Amino acid sequence: MTLVFTLMLEVLLFLRGAGGQSVTQPDGHITVSEGARLELRCNYSSSSSPSLFWYVQYPYQGLQLLLKYTSGNSLVSGIKGFEAEFRRSEKSFHLRKTSAHWKDSAKYFCALSDTGLGSASQKLVFGQGTSLTINPNIQNPDPAVYLLRSPKSSNTSVCLYTDFESQANVSQVTRPVVFSSDSTVLDMGALGSKSNGVVAWSSRTDLGCGDTFNQTFYSSSGIPCDAKIAEKSFETDMNLNFQNLSVIGFRVLLLKVVGYNLLMTLRLWSS
Repeated sequence: MTLVFTLMLEVLLFLRGAGGQSVTQPDGHITVSEGARLELRCNYSSSSSPSLFWYVQYPYQGLQLLLKYTSGNSLVSGIKGFEAEFRRSEKSFHLRKTSAHWKDSAKYFCALSDTGLGSASQKLVFGQGTSLTINPNIQNPDPAVYLLRSPKSSNTSVCLYTDFESQANVSQVTRPVVFSSDSTVLDMGALGSKSNGVVAWSSRTDLGCGDTFNQTFYSSSGIPCDAKIAEKSFETDMNLNFQNLSVIGFRVLLLKVVGYNLLMTLRLWSS
């Protein structure tokens, strides 16, 4: 009888250990400013030596592996400047980055795997995920609204609202439109700056910025809702194209001259 009880107890402990793996991410959502230090917490429970992972899921994309820990050095470096530290005594694997970038806004998942299992049957246990929002560093915003109309399609209007504060409520639409996006960040690489932006378009020609975006922000900030017509913004500029081709031609000619001079110099040295 005692032997049977002991065997049953060992079976129960084995099943409990096999199913005792768990991953907890205490923070459901975190918001930090661009350039600030960030930390996403992850705690785990496992009866054996685990392998730990951090995954990221950007909007409209699948999971992407950031980093993983299997053994060895407890400090693991990953892609895009992320790192995580494995602390066995605290059963933690927190994800960190010294300086947050606005493109880091995404959902992050901590995962665990029992290294005792074979690779063919290895399964990951995921946490519930942590949504990370990075407030971009938009300096001295000067809000502007542009009403764009295509010269070839007069029945389509696009309203673009840019350079506003991150906390401005601009996603509220007061009249039917075909599409209205959420606030996003426009990376203007040519200017070396960033801008907040929202776009909406409609099949109605009388679409106006006052009918599209929440005017509460305008009244509180004193910014007039004066849409600028830019109907020819998307037309090809022949003069600009000619200038670009001329610059490319001069660069090719310069490369040929440099190459010819280098060849002649090498021939003189060899002789």
